[in-house]
Amino acid sequence: MKYFKLNLILIFLFLSFQSYLLAQKETSLVTTLKEHSDEVHSIAFSPDGSEFISGSKDESIIIWDFNAFQPIKTIQRHYATIYELEYSVNGEYFFSGGDKTINVWDKNGNYINSLSGHTTAVWSVGVSNDAKFLVSGSFDNNFRFWNVEKAETIHVFDNNKKSVLAVAYSKANNLIACGNQDGSIEIYTFDNFELIHSFSGHGGNIYSLAFSNNGKFLASASRDNNIKVWNLEKMEIFHVLTGHERSVMSIKFSNNDKYLVSGSYDTSIKLWDVIKGEEIYTFLGHSMPVNDVDINHNNNYILSASADKTLKVWELKPEILVNFYFEEEFQNELNESGLFEPRKTSESRSVYKARQKKAELYRLELLQKFINQLDKSN
Repeated sequence: MKYFKLNLILIFLFLSFQSYLLAQKETSLVTTLKEHSDEVHSIAFSPDGSEFISGSKDESIIIWDFNAFQPIKTIQRHYATIYELEYSVNGEYFFSGGDKTINVWDKNGNYINSLSGHTTAVWSVGVSNDAKFLVSGSFDNNFRFWNVEKAETIHVFDNNKKSVLAVAYSKANNLIACGNQDGSIEIYTFDNFELIHSFSGHGGNIYSLAFSNNGKFLASASRDNNIKVWNLEKMEIFHVLTGHERSVMSIKFSNNDKYLVSGSYDTSIKLWDVIKGEEIYTFLGHSMPVNDVDINHNNNYILSASADKTLKVWELKPEILVNFYFEEEFQNELNESGLFEPRKTSESRSVYKARQKKAELYRLELLQKFINQLDKSN
């Protein structure tokens, strides 16, 4: 009998957890896109947020209309997985890295040229503010800096032949970063490619790097399941973000640098507060590893690309942020209103229903009040 009761408890907990997952998907998930025929490895919003691009193991790149969630154009020139996609700041070009090359495209998907020199798959790229220069990392231990217009290698970095998968280019202060297989991170100058600092602290390969837009922080994601945020003004660790259960594959700062989005091999996407170093919310819905994530210019939509062959669009609803930043104040005001108390014995059914309607209107008004406070703080 004891084991029977234990089994009932376990079943109840499982069903409760399933309900929790479904609730999250219903409230945050906008749509799931299944146009690719194989694993999706890269995703990027256009700077104005009207379009986005995705790259897959099926060797194709799709340009999407964000409002309609429909493909605009499918292009194919790579002959292997497209691991990286990145737009120029002005949105006139985008760059794709996959096989041994980086291809340059105009915003409509017309091919411009290729940067060739790597001997194995290109994993990541970073683009300068004016899109004239690009840095790339590859499986071939070859960390390169390119002149995009001439399609020429300007410099090959000497980083002791370490495998470099993650690279990033700071558009704020022209710093270049690379993440190595041994878990170390190196920071170089743009002017003379001088190594100015090294960080060591991860216990595994660095899969993704991201500079904050203001140039004050660098975030790193690793095989050790952790994200680290580094203070570049003091050249020291700022936060260690823990919570993912498997390798963190991708990280992106929001446009206002207040949030960080991460995607992991554990199938989840997480939203973090950069300054507090705390997890705000977890988006659940993919059935296989999340390979890449991005957040739009207005910080209200997130894209995720997964090995389950799908893209997902998530809405960062204001309620999520209100619940994180104002949870206690919000709950106190709800309680003080007296509108959310259980039905009283003296209340008729019609009176109770009228109170429920009034309570919901009050909740929405209160929610808007805190959303307005949040907007002011941003």
